[in-house]
Amino acid sequence: MSRVLPRRRNGLGQLKGAQGQTLVEFALILPLLLIVVLGIIDLGKAFGYKNDETNLANQAARLAAVNQCPGGCTSIEAWIRNQAPNELRLGTGSIAPPGLQAISAIKFEFTDPGPLNHCVGDSVKATIKAHYNWLNFLKGVLPSLGTDITASATMRLEKDYSRTNPALNKYAPLNPTEDICPP
Repeated sequence: MSRVLPRRRNGLGQLKGAQGQTLVEFALILPLLLIVVLGIIDLGKAFGYKNDETNLANQAARLAAVNQCPGGCTSIEAWIRNQAPNELRLGTGSIAPPGLQAISAIKFEFTDPGPLNHCVGDSVKATIKAHYNWLNFLKGVLPSLGTDITASATMRLEKDYSRTNPALNKYAPLNPTEDICPP
């Protein structure tokens, strides 16, 4: 009987050493595991902003196609900015400043080649772009990584873009021409 007791005591001593080793290994893996989990959460947040931008681009293209602004507003760009979530609109948190407040954040352009590119039936493309900073909450720990999140939508004009009286238009395209639309 005396031989059994010492073996059990030695077995308990070895178990305590294994528990300490497991704790050290877990402590070494935990930071990497947290970065992976937080990265997955951040990727989901970025996809959410991509979906928001896609929705805003679709709305902007539709409003440009009919050359009207809801509720009597004067600018499609301003209306789209007001529809965006706060972080996207103001450039806070993971979205780099100035967010959608930047002049180049919301663009309209006529995409059809040819001499007439601002008449009924021609395409107008709305593009929305914001810069996303990855893992922004780890600013001081990791180097700053970011990418531009861009969404665009193209629709056919249902109303001519007026070059002769720009005040009638609710948006400003990048490349209007001097051509006159056929009757």
